[in-house]
Amino acid sequence: MDSIEKAIQAVLPQLDEAKLETLVNELVKVGVEGPDDLQFIQEDDIKHLLTPIQCRKIIHSLKGPFNPQLSPSSSEPLSVASSSTCPISSISSISAWVNSFEVPWNKVRLTLRRAVDAGERPAPDDRRHLIKVTVDAMRERSLNPTRRECVVVAKAITQKYPNSFLDKNEEGELIGCGYFSVINQLKTRVEYLNRGNSLSRLRKHKRTQRDDEDGDDDQPAVATCARIDSYGCVCWQPEDYPDGETSASLEEKKLEMIDIFSREGLKGAERGRVEDLMAITYAKQREYINAKPSPSILDVGKEWPFLFSQKFLLSHFTTLTNVELYTRLNEDMDKKGKRLLDFFSSQITKWRKEVRAVLKEAIKKDREGSDGLAAMLVMLAHFKEQEESLFLIADETTTPADAEAQLSLPVTPRIIMLGETILTAKKWMLSIEGRVVIPPGAHMADFTTALAALFACYYVFNLEYQVEASTTLEFVQRFLVRINPDSNKCTAKEQMSKTTGRVVKRKTSYMNPHVISFIRDFTEFYLLTD
Repeated sequence: MDSIEKAIQAVLPQLDEAKLETLVNELVKVGVEGPDDLQFIQEDDIKHLLTPIQCRKIIHSLKGPFNPQLSPSSSEPLSVASSSTCPISSISSISAWVNSFEVPWNKVRLTLRRAVDAGERPAPDDRRHLIKVTVDAMRERSLNPTRRECVVVAKAITQKYPNSFLDKNEEGELIGCGYFSVINQLKTRVEYLNRGNSLSRLRKHKRTQRDDEDGDDDQPAVATCARIDSYGCVCWQPEDYPDGETSASLEEKKLEMIDIFSREGLKGAERGRVEDLMAITYAKQREYINAKPSPSILDVGKEWPFLFSQKFLLSHFTTLTNVELYTRLNEDMDKKGKRLLDFFSSQITKWRKEVRAVLKEAIKKDREGSDGLAAMLVMLAHFKEQEESLFLIADETTTPADAEAQLSLPVTPRIIMLGETILTAKKWMLSIEGRVVIPPGAHMADFTTALAALFACYYVFNLEYQVEASTTLEFVQRFLVRINPDSNKCTAKEQMSKTTGRVVKRKTSYMNPHVISFIRDFTEFYLLTD
C-alpha cells in the first residue's frame, strides 16, 4: 500500500494524511492491488472523496503505464501489508518479519478453537487470551510492533475466521474495514507491555505541518461550524445537471422558491411545485453548500430556505447518503433503545457512578419520554460526554427569538428541549451557529424526528461533529443510522480536558475506538445471552 500512497502523494502533495489513507483504502476496495492498477481507475471511483479538480489531476497523471520513479518497481513483489484495506495512522515501512508471521492458533484455548471452528463469536475472555498470545509471539520478532504491523496481523486473524472476529453490527453489516477493534486490541496490548520501557520504543519521525487545500482554517471558528467533505455520502456533488437544465435555468428555479418562501414561509414546503423544484435543483444546492469557502448557515437559509423544513432536509439527506433517515430511526430507536437500557441495567454494578445515576432515572417504570431518548442520555454518560453537548433546556413557552436572545446558543448544532427536563420535554427546536434554524411545531412532534433533523444537518451542511459530543454522534451514526465509512467526522486536534478543564491535544483516529468496542461488546453480549 506504500507504493499506492506514494503515487497519489506525487500528484496531490498537499492532500492531508487522513484523506490520503481513506482514498487508498477506497482504491483497494475497488480492486487496486498495486501502482500499475491506478491507470484503470475512473472518476466515479473517487469523486465522493475528492474535489472535481483533484479527481481530474489523478486521472490525468496516472493514465497509462505507471511511472516507476514514483514508487518501487512494479516487478517487485508486494508485501502482505500492501493488500490491507484498512486505513492506518502511519505511512512508515513494515518490517520483513511480519510477512512470514503466523498467528499461534496452537496456543489458544480449546473453547476459542471450538467457537471459531463453529463460526461463532468467541467469549470476551477467550478473545483477550488470543490477543495476549498473539502479541507475545509478535514481540519475539519485534519488541514494539508498529500499528501498521498490527494491521497485517489483524487482517490475517479476520480473514481466517471472519464470522468470529470481523466488526459487525446487529444487522450483520460490516463496520468500517471490519478489523479495527482487533488492530486496537493488538496495539493496546503492545503499549501495555512496553509501558515504562524506553528501550523498546521506536523513534517517531517529526511530523511537519501540511497545507490543507480543502481546509477552512481562514474561517473564524466563532462564526461557523467546522466543515468536512463527502463523509459517507454517495451523491456529494453530482457531475451533471438534470436533462434539459442549465446553471441559469436552475438559478431561476431557486429564485422562484425564494419568492414562494417570502410570501408563505415554511408553509410553502407543502406545495407540490416546491417539491418538484427542490428535487430538480439538488445539484445546484450541493454546489452552493460545497463551495469554498463554506457558506454560513445564515447564508444557506437565504439562498435555499426550504432546506430548513423537516421535509426537505431529510429528503436531501436521503439523496446524499441513500439512507431514509427518519424511517431507519423510527424503526430502530425505541427497539434498540430498550435493548441498550437492558444491556446497561443487567450489568449495573460494572458502570461508573455517573452512568448508574442516569440509568436509574432511565429505567424508572413511571419515567416519561421514549426508550430511545433515555438510552441517548445513558450513552452520553457512558462516553463521558455532557448532556449540554447535544441538548439545551428551555421553558416550554420559549420562542425562537427568546432562545437566540437568552440561551447563548453555541456555534455547533443543538436540540433545544422545551420543558422541565430533557425526558419530559414535548417540543423541540434546532439551532446551528447561534440561530434557531428549525422552530417548534408539528414537524418536531417526537424525539425521533428531532434527532433525525439534528443528525441530517451534519451531512447536508458538511458539518463536523462537535468534539464534546463526537463519540455519541459517531455511535448514533454507526449503531442507529448504520453509515460505516473508514473515517470519522471529527478532525479536531484539541479538546477540553475532562479532568483539568484545560485545552489539551486530542488523540485522533480514523474511527472512534470507544464506539467500535462498545458495539462489539453489545453485539456479543446478546449473541451469548439470546
